[in-house]
Amino acid sequence: MKQKLKAFIITIMAMLISLIALYAFRRVSHVIETTRGPDLAWHCFAVWIKCIILTQTVLVLGGLFLFMLRKPKGTT
Repeated sequence: MKQKLKAFIITIMAMLISLIALYAFRRVSHVIETTRGPDLAWHCFAVWIKCIILTQTVLVLGGLFLFMLRKPKGTT
């Protein structure tokens, strides 16, 4: 049962990270279309930072769930 739950958690994490990547590409392309001048770099940088924070949040929460499902040392 734990193996199926671990596989489910990892699958959900991969899907969320993929959605974050798609969000980043769409948002940056929108920023490129609408923004001109020196603000372009700052807007793209803000999108990049936001996506890094979201990705790290997914990884930390998924890691916590996987950590809670681990077997304690000394048990088989």
